[in-house]
Amino acid sequence: MHHIIDYSSPNLAKEMHVGHLRSTIIGEVLARVIEFAGHTVDRVNHVGDWGTQFGMLLQYIYEYEPQVLEHPDQFHVTDLEVFYKKAKACFDGDVAFADSARQKVVLLQSHDPSALAVWRAFVTESLRHCHAIYQRLGVTVEDVGESFYNDRLAGVVTEFKTRAL
Repeated sequence: MHHIIDYSSPNLAKEMHVGHLRSTIIGEVLARVIEFAGHTVDRVNHVGDWGTQFGMLLQYIYEYEPQVLEHPDQFHVTDLEVFYKKAKACFDGDVAFADSARQKVVLLQSHDPSALAVWRAFVTESLRHCHAIYQRLGVTVEDVGESFYNDRLAGVVTEFKTRAL
């Protein structure tokens, strides 16, 4: 029998928290028991690597930390956490910032090279942090980000419309 276990699935660009650890440990225990019983297990981690949080971060970087754009791969997950908290405060308190952040999501969806370069750096650093924790726990997962589905969504929407769903 083949089983799929969905792990902690953290939102990237933020540090993992205890809730992520709990579901990771539960998932790993289940996977090991199922494998011990002779079954196959796929360990999947559907990470939140797309959406509004990245628009907020991009807008914050463009507006307040433009030097990051020159070397987006030279920061640490703790920098991301600081950027995220500041970006979230701006998003919640400034309508113009929130509108601009939503436009940054559109830039990502349009495959803007500059936005994608910064996004990739955010994702890479976030996953590095997550995998360091998983490694300490003896956990191996296959990451599948929300972004994986981007190119597939139009077809799904069309099919739903065709079927009147």
